[in-house]
Amino acid sequence: MFNAIPKDEFTAFKQEKMRLEESPEPIVITAVGDIMLSRGVAFKNKQVGNQDVFSDVKKSLDGDIVFANLENPITKGREIQLSEMVLRADPDAGQILKEAGFNLLSLANNHTADFGRKGISDTIKYLQDANIRWVGARGDSLPSFEPQYFEVNGIVIAFLAFSDPSLREDTKDGEPEKVLQEAVKKARKEADAVIVSMHAGAEYVLEPDQTQIKFAHNVVDAGADLVLGHHPHVVQKVEVYKGKYIFYSLGNFVFDQLWSEDTRISIITKIYLNQADVVKIDFIPIFIDDNARPVEITGKKAEKILKRLHLKLVQTSSSKYTHLPDNFSEFRLTKKTNFDLDKDGVKESYFLKDGSLQISTEKKLIWQSPDTWWVDYYVLKDSNNDGLPELNLLVWKKGSFGESKPFWVTEEDKSIKNHLFVYKLKEGALKPIWQSSNLDNPNYYIEFSDLNEDGENELIAIEGSYSNIKERRITFWKWNGWGFSRIKKQ
Repeated sequence: MFNAIPKDEFTAFKQEKMRLEESPEPIVITAVGDIMLSRGVAFKNKQVGNQDVFSDVKKSLDGDIVFANLENPITKGREIQLSEMVLRADPDAGQILKEAGFNLLSLANNHTADFGRKGISDTIKYLQDANIRWVGARGDSLPSFEPQYFEVNGIVIAFLAFSDPSLREDTKDGEPEKVLQEAVKKARKEADAVIVSMHAGAEYVLEPDQTQIKFAHNVVDAGADLVLGHHPHVVQKVEVYKGKYIFYSLGNFVFDQLWSEDTRISIITKIYLNQADVVKIDFIPIFIDDNARPVEITGKKAEKILKRLHLKLVQTSSSKYTHLPDNFSEFRLTKKTNFDLDKDGVKESYFLKDGSLQISTEKKLIWQSPDTWWVDYYVLKDSNNDGLPELNLLVWKKGSFGESKPFWVTEEDKSIKNHLFVYKLKEGALKPIWQSSNLDNPNYYIEFSDLNEDGENELIAIEGSYSNIKERRITFWKWNGWGFSRIKKQ
């Protein structure tokens, strides 16, 4: 990218950066597997006093779109016995799902019609009452090929849901391949990214069958950017097909199939999208406990689940594992945050655009990054573990040192390199805490997390290469009192 640089090196650098696609922070799609709040789940919940089914996982059910497959209608009716294959959840299920964090559910499955057209229309009514959107059903029948559209930070996401017709008794006509592809193509014209929920496959089989593979490849060929699979009730592999991710089965998330470990393990998946491109994917392993509730797990049991995915993963917290795509594309970030960094009761505005960061209040401009900098990214977190947040910046600039240049350094590397800078906001002014020299590998993303649960944050960095930004890896660092020391190798 920066090999042939004219005489005015930094001007040319900025021109190259300005040619990148502008984008807000990546959209977060959080997806889980099958949710069933009927039969054994309802029975177990009554036994323990109707406690919150999602209490252990709520903290992880956040994102711009939080999605699941709802494997039962929501309608009034009789109690469902443990031996039955028809399912029904009580009307309060809609509010329970909303409070858990879900804002989109697929109804395209083989149980939504268990209580007929009234069950479908009731389900939609109770979801509407809870302000949850749905996809894959109309008000009185299945299927529906109409997408739900979400606009997040100016990016339009189209979400469709389809079910293999062989799994349903409500239709004999099926969903011909052409109909599916036309629905995806239509959504593709209206959206920046298209996500398809796929309900297909053989139950309890650990590998996707040809029905699933054909189904998923067809919708990707038609323009889908991501496929999320359900129905097998076990976790299956993830495939990258034509650069697009296919999750063949996310497994059970809340279910009463407690007879085997395979039907009790699952994952919370967080997919970070820049337009239609996947920037990274986080996975949180889940186990359904004896009360039919999902709990986050770690250790060997978690690793066993993750091996099923067939993806290269790095552990990035005590319960989170991260995958970096091979086809990463750099972009020009636009980001705005309101945050009280100095804890004076007044939030500042942090606005990053075209490599320039501006910090202000309603009354005045506090700070603006120098014209000789290009700011890629910022994080407002406690990076030096003093109990207060800092402004952490990823900066491109000429010269290996900034204001904190050591007195004994007489010569600098004057090339344009990437740096990590840490600042405090004190008494209305931004003051440097720490500034790196030229980094050996440029950072494209950073976050801070308590990796070893010792009460202190560690730095997690996604590093690239000066010659090839597609060569990315995750590294880990700890504040040592005067800077950051490497603590873990990939």
